[in-house]
Amino acid sequence: DVIADAAPRDADGPAGPGATPAGAHTHTGGRTAAGPSAAPQPEHQGDAIPPYDRAQWPHWIDADGDCQDTRTEVLIEESEIAVEFTDARRCEVARGRWRCPYTDRTITDPRQLDIDHTVPLAYAHAHGAAGWTRAQRTAYANDLSDPDHLVAVLARANRAKGSRGLDAWLPEEPGSRCAYVDAWLRIEARWQLRGDAAERTAVAAAQQACRDGGVPERPRAHGGDRPGATDPGAAPGNAADPSPPRACCRVCKKGKPCGDACIAADHQCHAPPGCACGP
Repeated sequence: DVIADAAPRDADGPAGPGATPAGAHTHTGGRTAAGPSAAPQPEHQGDAIPPYDRAQWPHWIDADGDCQDTRTEVLIEESEIAVEFTDARRCEVARGRWRCPYTDRTITDPRQLDIDHTVPLAYAHAHGAAGWTRAQRTAYANDLSDPDHLVAVLARANRAKGSRGLDAWLPEEPGSRCAYVDAWLRIEARWQLRGDAAERTAVAAAQQACRDGGVPERPRAHGGDRPGATDPGAAPGNAADPSPPRACCRVCKKGKPCGDACIAADHQCHAPPGCACGP
């Protein structure tokens, strides 16, 4: 979900049915409890979906008038420590500590973070939101009522994701993939968005892997897992450690993929040759 703001870029996400900006954003010391109403979802009239225009999805807004916009609210909420502000007005965050769920990296400088719409704006537009009103689009783009809707992530991870669906992108961090799929599906249902056939096939495979205690594979076409593959941005010492064919990680540590999946000690080994982590 890639944004071109003056501030650090943030994720794209579509709007939701029946919601209003005020309902989605009233800040009460945490994320709001309001969400989209049960009103029927507006449908775009005609066969062709109009082109996605990011300018039609206003963000970031300051819905409660406290000088902290949606991006700032998310940074405050998701920091693992009390944030520091740029000045006494407390409008902008200068420092904190965030764990990126897509990479398992820790970041202390908010300028390195994007705020990602878990279900991107452009994706939502193409999967049911093309007929939404501006108020609905604003509500979706700034929704603070669901803690999984907007997520502070490393900028490079957000931009690698873009507006791809579940059939084309999953987080590089294995320990986050099942939660990411669950959050995506919940948001889709809540905002009455509709995935296509390719996504439904990918979702079925991912959910089965999660039920089996494994981890869904990343889509191959967009940097999926490969035995021995490494992240070009990883710190020294994280390079893959080739293991004997059919070897498996019997004790899996968070963030250490074994082939296409992270195999827990109590599950049968089914990783392909060339494990990416040692026993």
